[in-house]
Amino acid sequence: RIEKGERKVSAVELVELAAALGVPLAWFVRDPLPAVVSRRTDAAPSHEVTAGLDRQLELFSGDVAALLATGVIAGEDRERVWRLPRDHTEAETTAAQVRKHLGASDTPLLDLARTAERFGLYSCSLPLGAGGADGALVEVAGGVAAAVIDGDPKVGRRRMSLAHELGHWLFGDPYDVGAQDAERMINSFAAHFLAPRSGVTMAWGCDPSRSVRDKAVFVAGAFRMSWTAAILHLRNLNLITDTDYRALETRLPVPGEFAKLGITLNADELKAPSLSPGITAAIIEAYVDRRMSAARATELLRGSLAEDELPEQRIESAADYVSL
Repeated sequence: RIEKGERKVSAVELVELAAALGVPLAWFVRDPLPAVVSRRTDAAPSHEVTAGLDRQLELFSGDVAALLATGVIAGEDRERVWRLPRDHTEAETTAAQVRKHLGASDTPLLDLARTAERFGLYSCSLPLGAGGADGALVEVAGGVAAAVIDGDPKVGRRRMSLAHELGHWLFGDPYDVGAQDAERMINSFAAHFLAPRSGVTMAWGCDPSRSVRDKAVFVAGAFRMSWTAAILHLRNLNLITDTDYRALETRLPVPGEFAKLGITLNADELKAPSLSPGITAAIIEAYVDRRMSAARATELLRGSLAEDELPEQRIESAADYVSL
């Protein structure tokens, strides 16, 4: 009867429905969002897993839209500068152009979520469970997009997922299940964006006495790439042979191998639950300025902070009670 519009829903019922569905009350009155732009996965996830990711993306992108509408965060209209690469050479060239636009050298990008925000891409890292898709993205408004990535895998894979979604956003490439060539080109862009040829070549040759495995471990750790992505990238850069690649892919490196080479891994980057730093700061600032309740702030922060971990709010003034 409710679905048919034959009877109204009370406020109490609406609260209970929201709790049962695991969604905020605002979810019931939001405008429908656009279709998913991209969904990255290395395997074929089940319908249940995909539906779970899409639900989280819908909730997060709805929050981003609400924060835009209330002025907590700002968007900007921008033209598409880069097009989808047609081959690996174009992918490398485009990655270099994007890095130049950022003013970045050929060294590792140490805060990828902050970097993505410079292009209007806000991200949220959540535990999505085993066997799920690695990430998904949707355009929220002109110049602003929202991405949800799986925060369960190791940091290198999380970074690759976000770099991949950034590629979709920069190229304006619509999601298409059959567009395997596009996915490969965006993966190629993401690898070159995270680890440019000149930087990798320098890291590879910094100590010629190291074994091939030690050099590969050093590159993976220095540029914070997953082992699979790192050795594939090394092969594509012709720094290792196919024989080397097959030998390396049989055994994942253990933490001690990185420590032996002086590499300290930042395992907390993009760890679930977390939001990209710019949107996190904006939410906390709105709470401190009394434009948002503690309950709403912690809800938006997806549990990354509890209410007792929020900073003090500013002191109330008479202006807070003046009707404008």
